[in-house]
Order: sequence, then structure tokens, then C-alpha cells
Amino acid sequence: MSYPAQPLVQQPVSSARRPPGVVRAAAAVLSLMAIGGLAYGAIGLALMPGIVDNFQNAAAAAGLPSADIDGGTTVLRGVPMAAAFVSVVATVLLAVLAVGTLRGNPAVRIATWIVCALGLVSGGLAAVFGFVQQAGSFGDEAVLAAMGEAHPGWWPWTSVALSLLQALGYVVVALLLATPAANGYFRRTPAAGAPTPPPPPPVDPTDWQRPDPPATTPAPM
Repeated sequence: MSYPAQPLVQQPVSSARRPPGVVRAAAAVLSLMAIGGLAYGAIGLALMPGIVDNFQNAAAAAGLPSADIDGGTTVLRGVPMAAAFVSVVATVLLAVLAVGTLRGNPAVRIATWIVCALGLVSGGLAAVFGFVQQAGSFGDEAVLAAMGEAHPGWWPWTSVALSLLQALGYVVVALLLATPAANGYFRRTPAAGAPTPPPPPPVDPTDWQRPDPPATTPAPM
């Protein structure tokens, strides 16, 4: 017994998930942090020649030993170069995390939390290490004074403000990605595939009792 053909129901293809506001905000903060870190490194490199010249002139005028002048010059050159290198690496990393966050990749969210934690810890350790290194490397306070005066007056405050904003950004990103809206967005869902075929037609349980239609033979010519 034949059944009428069932029309194929076309299932609507689900569109790409739109990131919620908290996820877009986290990606925006990551992007701003990447741009800010790159700008910080570039400004430090641009200021380095003038800072070194100012320090050497002030140290020579104060009659400081050549060993202290060479040591201060090494620090004033090495710190901006190291900061620029770290800023480039951090910019690439934060940009990748921002893109993966917008795509809803759960592994990227976990990696972002790890980077936020490491960023907070490493930032604090770097500040403490830099202070201890400068204080312990030069016994003469005149060297530290010359190094401080060699910088533009606005640069130390700008550096501190950018560091605090960077640390705050890590905290904000970690909290945004832990919200319920972000949890729902990063939860894995089955991907939309081909349209689901319709179910087979129901089977009549009495179909076996019905006689077969009579066979027809062509009429003799």
C-alpha cells in the first residue's frame, strides 16, 4: 500500500550567535589594553634617547663615578627596550584573546582568565623588582636622583596611571567573563547542520489484512 508523499519541511538555519553585551565589553577592554600597552612601549622607546642624555649630563655635572653612570645608562636603556618587547607580545596575545572571546570559544575564555591572573601577578612583581633593583644597584642617592630627574615630569605619573589601568582592565575582563550571560554564551551548543528530514509516515497496523490489488493483463490484440 502506497502513501502520499510527505512534503519536505525546510528547517530554518540558525544564524550565528550574537555575543551578549558583557562579552563584547570584555573584548573591547582587551583591545584597549592591547592598544594601551603598545602605546606605552612606543612612548618609552621614543623618550629613551633624551632620558639617557639627560641622565649622563646630570651625572657628569654632579661628578658621579663612571661606573655609576654606566650602570644607570644600562638601566635607562634596558627597561624601555624590555617594556617595548613585552608590549608587542602582549598586544598580539590580547588581540587573539579578544577575537576568540567574541567567537565564544570556551578554551579562549579559560586562557583569558589565566592571562588576567598572570598579568596582575607579573605587574606587581615587576614593580617591586624594579624598585628593589634600582635601590640596591646604586648606593649613592645622587644616582637615583639623577635618574629620576632625567625623565620628563609627566612620564612617571603617566606610567603609574597606565599600570593601574592595565591592572584594572584585567580585573574587569575576568569579572565580565564570569557573568551568567557570558556562561550561557560560552556553553557549547550543537552546530547547525543539514535540514532534519521529516519523520516517516505512520504505518497502518491492518495493512496486512487488505487484499492485494488484482493483477491486470493486457487485452489480446
